[in-house]
Amino acid sequence: MDAVDILKVCIRRWYVMLPILLGAAGVSYQLAQAQEPSYTAAVSYGLVQPSLAPGDNESANPMGSAADILVGEALEAQLNSGETQEELGGGATRGWGPGEVVNNRYYSVRIPQFETTYEVRAWGEDEAEVRAVVDRVIEAAPDITDELQIRAGVPPPLRWEPFVLATPQVAELPSTGWLKLALAVMGVAILMGAAWSVVVDRILRGRAQRESRAVDEGPDDGRDDRRQVTTGDAAPSRTPSQSPDRVLTSTRTSDRAPDRGPFQASGTSTVKTRAKSIGPAGRKPAGRR
Repeated sequence: MDAVDILKVCIRRWYVMLPILLGAAGVSYQLAQAQEPSYTAAVSYGLVQPSLAPGDNESANPMGSAADILVGEALEAQLNSGETQEELGGGATRGWGPGEVVNNRYYSVRIPQFETTYEVRAWGEDEAEVRAVVDRVIEAAPDITDELQIRAGVPPPLRWEPFVLATPQVAELPSTGWLKLALAVMGVAILMGAAWSVVVDRILRGRAQRESRAVDEGPDDGRDDRRQVTTGDAAPSRTPSQSPDRVLTSTRTSDRAPDRGPFQASGTSTVKTRAKSIGPAGRKPAGRR
């Protein structure tokens, strides 16, 4: 049985397939209603030197000419550390989005592809919570940056500081999880419906074939179907010993009288005639001499 045959069976047994599909649609709707919306909050920042004067010598920075890169990487590592995550993160947020690798963080700090600025982003089902986490990270970033440069011995005029490029933005993510779940439920329902349709079709077809054979064979009650039609007096039964050429004896009595012994009365006569019959080819049997 190929796919076309199964499709024909499903169409023929639609009353089996339809309730299963309706039930799956109801389950999918309930799952969709149970799904909570997901939000993400993000903010971007860069590094600047706000205290740098025109006459300051940048070469005096112990971190070298690439101090901004070193400070940025150090700040990123510190914000993503477990200690800082526990301090600034929230229990209702996470640091990975749909389709991303789980990193067991409350938020993420990284440089997105094809960009030069850092991004702080958090995901969660509570809109206010994801925004609060991003705000806390941005507020703590300047102090962490300053502490890192103090330990490196960078003079105050040459220190880098994070600069927020835009206010945190919160967006609701399109819910695609319930759609995938609904498609999975409907797929299972189609397979179950097709299987039950095939089973029901075989049962009904087998029952119809048995009933058809029973009708063709007719009732069998153990009685002979032959019928004997009798008109008038019942015909005498014929024994196997009798033949078509049997001699029929007819006793004609004109005056029936009581038995008078060994001698019969004169009014009684016996006539013997030979039955005449026609042979298979219409020929008369030879007479007796």
